[in-house]
Amino acid sequence: MTAHTEYENRLEARQRSYDQLCRKDDHAVSFRTAVFLVGILVAWVVLGGWGVPWQFLLIPVGLFLGALFYHESVKRKQRSAKLAIDYYQRCLQRLDGKWSGIGPDGGEFLDPLHHYAGDLDIFGIGSLFQLLNSPITPSGAKTLANWLAPASDQGMPSGEAVINRQNAVRTLRDQLDLRERLAVIGPTKQSQLDARELQKWLKNPGGLTAPWIRVVGVLLGAAGISALGYWFFSGSPSALILVVFVQMGFFYRLREPLKAIKEHSEHAVIELHRIVQVIAELETVTGDDPEIDRLRSEWIENGTKASDTIHQLERTVSQFENTRRNVFIAPLAFISMAGMHYASAIDRWRNTHGRHVDRWFQAVGELEALLAFSQFHYENPTYCFPTLINEATRFIAKGLSHPLLPGVSAIANDVELSENCRLLLVSGSNMSGKSTLLRSVGINTVLSWAGAPVCARELELSRLQVAAAMRMQDSLQAGTSHFFAELKRIQLVVELAQRPAENEPTVLFLLDEILHGTNSHDRLVGARGVIESLLKTGALGLVTTHDLALSEIVKDLDTPSQNVHFRDEWINGKMTFDYQMREGVVPKSNALSLMRLLGLDV
Repeated sequence: MTAHTEYENRLEARQRSYDQLCRKDDHAVSFRTAVFLVGILVAWVVLGGWGVPWQFLLIPVGLFLGALFYHESVKRKQRSAKLAIDYYQRCLQRLDGKWSGIGPDGGEFLDPLHHYAGDLDIFGIGSLFQLLNSPITPSGAKTLANWLAPASDQGMPSGEAVINRQNAVRTLRDQLDLRERLAVIGPTKQSQLDARELQKWLKNPGGLTAPWIRVVGVLLGAAGISALGYWFFSGSPSALILVVFVQMGFFYRLREPLKAIKEHSEHAVIELHRIVQVIAELETVTGDDPEIDRLRSEWIENGTKASDTIHQLERTVSQFENTRRNVFIAPLAFISMAGMHYASAIDRWRNTHGRHVDRWFQAVGELEALLAFSQFHYENPTYCFPTLINEATRFIAKGLSHPLLPGVSAIANDVELSENCRLLLVSGSNMSGKSTLLRSVGINTVLSWAGAPVCARELELSRLQVAAAMRMQDSLQAGTSHFFAELKRIQLVVELAQRPAENEPTVLFLLDEILHGTNSHDRLVGARGVIESLLKTGALGLVTTHDLALSEIVKDLDTPSQNVHFRDEWINGKMTFDYQMREGVVPKSNALSLMRLLGLDV
């Protein structure tokens, strides 16, 4: 069964479930209304002197409370069914090529100075991140972003680590139920912001853990309850007033740590519940895989699961919030010092378990990123896992295309960069596919070293670090011209290639329309110098140009290089492209033809 058919079947089933729950919701509302009206009638009869015992009121009250709990259960299931419907609709939109602009795009992770993220559409609307993104926690989104675009000083993962990710993705491929259950938990953007703050707060040591605080709290709580009892039996509130004043002084003494807890506890109730759900689901991941086993082991502390440990904190925070916001409980909670008891318990939890929070959240992030790749793998069964090699520098692909293009629009090409050909100089007509080829090479290299499948029939590559100069942005405010922006970008690529070679990956450079902002003579001299500098470092890559004079560079290089091109054809007065890469230099340009097509007199 194809992914599309499976998603359609599941969407239909969830829609049926949702429709049934909507009918139950309507019935529950009607039943509650009827019970409420009957309750009013019974109350009128009981209070009207008809001799009906008051106990009869318990019947409608009990029915109303039962209906209330039942209705709330129906509404929870209704919300879950709606989230499942939304999830499968998004899945189908991805398969139909209508996913761009839907869901988080990772724009907050984009570094304008990154050596390829902006050039290859890693982040932003219609980006690789938006296509892949399914994590629901900030840790998951951050891990996915780091795997797709690690900082240049962060280093690339080892081949062994990437192979472990590949194996885990294969294992997780068919875990559709797990991915659905996680999607149903689904956060909002605001909840992600709250979760980031919560993670920081949980790691910080609490200020209410000193033994004397607990002792004084217990004594003042006992004194408060005793004083309340004394007031009840003697009618004199003086003892209670005195104890309350002492308690207020105690609270004032600890106002700062209490304030910190109060500031976070409201959002913490929601976020802790969400995190407990996520980790509890991830703890159930099945599959015999060392990488998955390693991540699951991160959530075990002294034989206790992380979800249980965090659930303990969730209950404590919820009880603390009750002592503050429940008008029936708050007065007694103040007198008994229950709020202080729960606040102290929260800080003790932070001091005991806070040091594990980063490890837990990191494991959540890694497994969510692997699940994102597994979904990508499931939805694209023709994509392959690349073969990673160490013994030679190469990029050899068969049937390579761009994963962000709809399947019917993506034209595959074979690309080889190796010791036999370290440079492909690509010439061609406007709109013929030169830039798309560079982006296909770059983005599939990124996917390869992230641990994901690639959009190719076969791909074999070595440890390559992508460095691109493809999308330049001039700035009027910064006084930067387009040409100068390109020079700065090329400088970044060259400097990355010239870094000390020990333990550094080989640079795969992608230069689009190299130096097209200057005259032909300077472009030829400058392009030759840049290309020679890059090749001397051992780098390999692709360069595109409109200027056919640059094709002569290949003849002058000592390094094995090749001219290739894309072309257009005029058929029945229309310009057409087949997007197929061919050997040699493009035989003609289409610039004048395009101008005439638009009605320009040339």
